[in-house]
Amino acid sequence: MPIRPYRPSDAPALAALAVECARGEADFVLNPLWESADELTAEFKRFGIRPEEHLLVAEEGEGGDLQGMVGFLRRPKDSSAGMLCPIVRRKDRGRGVGGELLRAGQRLGADELGIELATAGVGTRNRAGYSLLTSHGFRPVRQAYVMKIDRAPVVPEEPIAGLAIDVAKPEDAAAILELYLACGFESRSEERMRDVLSDDRHVHAVARAGAELAAFVELETHWPQRPWVAFAGVSKERRDRGVGSALVAWLLSRQFAAGAKAGLLALSPANRTALRAYEKVGFRRFRLIDALEKRL
Repeated sequence: MPIRPYRPSDAPALAALAVECARGEADFVLNPLWESADELTAEFKRFGIRPEEHLLVAEEGEGGDLQGMVGFLRRPKDSSAGMLCPIVRRKDRGRGVGGELLRAGQRLGADELGIELATAGVGTRNRAGYSLLTSHGFRPVRQAYVMKIDRAPVVPEEPIAGLAIDVAKPEDAAAILELYLACGFESRSEERMRDVLSDDRHVHAVARAGAELAAFVELETHWPQRPWVAFAGVSKERRDRGVGSALVAWLLSRQFAAGAKAGLLALSPANRTALRAYEKVGFRRFRLIDALEKRL
């Protein structure tokens, strides 16, 4: 069973394999979650890395059909990475292909990419995937819901009292960053904030009370038909008033109008306030996943 680096011509077959695994709860993995070759390409472009260096495929004999894949997603040169979990063609399961891919993936990560910490996400009902990872030293560290909305949310007809909702502008970068950091999100510089506001892989909405920024929402749109809610932040004094839900609904409705077919997000089960807020928008709990980590 040859295992080799990814080639661009592999993309359609790998996307089809990812779709097959996403259909059932017993096969679900958080990554890969591509539905097309374009989404595969966009995922690696989003991270600024080449799939040829971060992705391995197993094929049926030299030049044969693809049997499975494994790999990593990370920022360039980052020593921590998300694992593209081993996924295997249905008819090849139970033949050791997943184990061979996982071993090859760990060698790639540790020896060639310099990855020290790998995190993998598998559905809680994917017992085979969970067992494979734990048998290779991965250990569970947390859980998360993957939430999904399949239709445009209903936007409240009445605006929230005293707030004006609009698409964010470049000059909002400093104010968004201040609120972003106040909400306790991961570290981000003002330069990075400006880049995110101006690139073609994110969209933002803001709610203003006069000159004050009351709330913001950031969507990742590298998959135009399935945007991800990345961050939603509301100033402390305006929380629990439906501001965040209204802003998410407003921005997502624009994406659906532009051709989106679904919206996605990942959220801790412990964050019950946010769960209720997103369910109010129209999200449902699509999959519960276990996140597992290993130092390579």
